[in-house]
Amino acid sequence: MNIAFLDTEIDPATRKVLDIGCILEDGRQFHGSSLPAFTDFLKNARFVCGHNILKHDLKYIHASVSAAGIPESNAIDTLYWSPLLFPQKPYHALVKDDKLQTEAFNNPLNDSIQARDLFHAEVASFQQLPSYLKQLYWLLLREKPEFRSVFHYLGYRGAEENPALIIRHYFHDLVCEHVALERIIQEHPIELAYSLALIHCQNQYSITPAWVLKNYPAVENILFQLCGKPCLNGCAYCNQRLDARKGLQEFFGHPSYREYGGMPLQEMAVHAALQQKSLLAVFPTGGGKSITFQVPALMAGKNVKGLTVVISPLQSLMKDQVDNLEKNGITQAVTINGLLDPIERSKSFERVEDGSASLLYISPESLRSKTIERLLLGRNVVRFVIDEAHCFSSWGQDFRVDYLYIADFIKNLQEKKNLDDPIPVSCFTATAKQKVVEDILAYFREKLGLPLEVFSSKASRTNLHYKVFQKGDDEEKYNTVRDLLEENTCPAIIYVSRTKKANKLAERLLSDGFNARAFHGKMEAQEKTEN
Repeated sequence: MNIAFLDTEIDPATRKVLDIGCILEDGRQFHGSSLPAFTDFLKNARFVCGHNILKHDLKYIHASVSAAGIPESNAIDTLYWSPLLFPQKPYHALVKDDKLQTEAFNNPLNDSIQARDLFHAEVASFQQLPSYLKQLYWLLLREKPEFRSVFHYLGYRGAEENPALIIRHYFHDLVCEHVALERIIQEHPIELAYSLALIHCQNQYSITPAWVLKNYPAVENILFQLCGKPCLNGCAYCNQRLDARKGLQEFFGHPSYREYGGMPLQEMAVHAALQQKSLLAVFPTGGGKSITFQVPALMAGKNVKGLTVVISPLQSLMKDQVDNLEKNGITQAVTINGLLDPIERSKSFERVEDGSASLLYISPESLRSKTIERLLLGRNVVRFVIDEAHCFSSWGQDFRVDYLYIADFIKNLQEKKNLDDPIPVSCFTATAKQKVVEDILAYFREKLGLPLEVFSSKASRTNLHYKVFQKGDDEEKYNTVRDLLEENTCPAIIYVSRTKKANKLAERLLSDGFNARAFHGKMEAQEKTEN
C-alpha cells in the first residue's frame, strides 16, 4: 500500500508554499515548489503522512492532495501517535515535543525522510503493544481524525467491547477502581488514551509532552481522576498509592506524622492536599511545615507526573531544602534563584522540562519572568505552595509586594493552559495573628475564588526560649554577644538592624577569632553563596 511522506516550508507572511519535500515508500523522491508537479507525483500514493501535517502542511497543499485522489481520511499524522507509542523516557530519538529532530536546516525532503522513519518506528511499536492496549486505542480513537487513518492503513479492526471493562481489568492496580470511566470515555477519549499510555509505561520520570497539555488540557484532570485523588470507599490502588502515612514512610521513613497539642494537624493537612483542597497551615517554626507539602508533592510527582511549585522569599532556605532532600536520597527537587551560576540554572530548567523534577523552588519575583511562565506551561502543575505566607499581609512582619502578584500569575497560567479546574494552593506560615490569617484567606477568596481550609496550631512555642539582656551601649552589647558565643559551642545567627552593622560586627568577631561572616540582601550572589 503506497504512502507518500511529505513536509513543506511555508512563508509565514504570505502563506505561500516555498518548498516541498516528499518520498514514496518505494524510494522515489520529489523536491521542489511546483504544486502541479507535486500533484502528479502524489498520484502514485494512497496515503500521505507527515509530522504535524493535519494542522500545518495540509492547510497549504490540501488542493494538491485532493487533486491526486487521496481522501482527507487517508492523511496520517505521526505527531498524535508519538505520545501513545513512545510514552516512556527516554522518548523516541526523532521526536522533540511537537518537532522532528533533524540536522538539516529548513530541508523539507530530509524532514519527510525523518517522518518516514518515525512512522515505521510507530508501526513497529504498535504491533508490539499488548493486544488489550491495541484494542483500547481502537475503541477510543477509531473515529477521531487524528488517529483513524493509521487503523485504516494497518487494516486493524478490534472487537466491539466495553473499553471501561478492559481498563478495569488490565489497569486494576494502576488506577482508582471507583473513577467514573464511562463518563471520561464519552467526554475525553483522546485524553484518556494519552493518560493510559503514560500510566502503562510505569516510568516515574515520563511526562505528558507540552504540546499535548496545550492542545488537550483535560489530560491533567484525567490523570488526577485516575491516579491522583483518593476515593471515598477505598480501593487497592488508593489504599497503596494515595495513603498519607504510606507516602511519609516511603519518602522519609517515618511511621507517623507530628501532632500539635494532641491534634494530628500535619497529617490532616497532607490528606487535604491529596484531596486537591487548598489550605492554610499555621505551624510553628521547626514544626514540620516542609514535610507537610513535600509528601503530597512527591506522591503527585510519582502518581500523576505532576510538578509542585514552591514559592519562598528565602533563597538560602530553598537550597537547604533541596540539599536536605538529596541527603535523604530524594533527587526530585530543584531550585531556580539568583544564587545559581548559569550552568546550575540551565540544569534546573532541564530537569523541570524533562520530568525528573517534581518539586520546583522559586522566589515570588521569579513569577514575573516569561521564561518561568513558559517552563510551567510545559508541565502538569498540580499545586502552588506559598511559604512564609504572612508576607501577603500588611499586618505581617515581612509584607512583600511581590506576594500580591502570585494570584495574578496563577490565574494567567490557568487561562493559558485552558484549565477547567483551578490549581490548588497550600499556604504555610508560623505567624498565627488573626488579622494575618484573615488577610491570606481573603486574598485567595477574592483573587482566585479559592476557599482555604485552615490547620492552625497553638501560638505557644515550647521549643523556643527567650531571654532579655539589659545593656547600655554598643560596647556592652558586643561583649555580651562574644561571651554568649564562647559559652555556646553551636552555630549562631546574630540579627542587626542595618547591613553596615552586619559587616562591622562580622569583621570585629573575625578579628577576635570567631569564624563569622556577614549576610544581607545587598551582597552579590557569589559572596552570599561563599558566606
